[in-house]
Amino acid sequence: MATTGIINGTNLLVYVGGTAITHSTSASISFSMETRDASTKDSQGYREILEGQRSFTIEAEAMTALDAAQGFEELFAAWVARTALTIKFATTDATDQFYQGTGYCTSLSMDSGVEDSSTFSASFEMTGQVTTS
Repeated sequence: MATTGIINGTNLLVYVGGTAITHSTSASISFSMETRDASTKDSQGYREILEGQRSFTIEAEAMTALDAAQGFEELFAAWVARTALTIKFATTDATDQFYQGTGYCTSLSMDSGVEDSSTFSASFEMTGQVTTS
């Protein structure tokens, strides 16, 4: 049964090739649309715009575990190889709405403080159209 009510953020994950990023601590998706100028002399000095290209990005943060099923090492390998990945932003309930597309890992960083858990962040810039359920 689909999730009802306000979604617990713990249940939203980023999946890479069907496997959730291991030890995830946050996940986000962002949609944007560029605009194109449509101002003319008839605009009376005001800017007018029309729709332009749309894009979306998906980001995730997680604890670093080198033996993770889908973690830093796998994403690093995809970054090195410039591999297009299937990225999905979804809850843990397969019957819920999801957002999915093909994208590239465009940013990957690892942070490690003294006596602190090591974490990493990954950003995926998507190419083409978003798919929803």
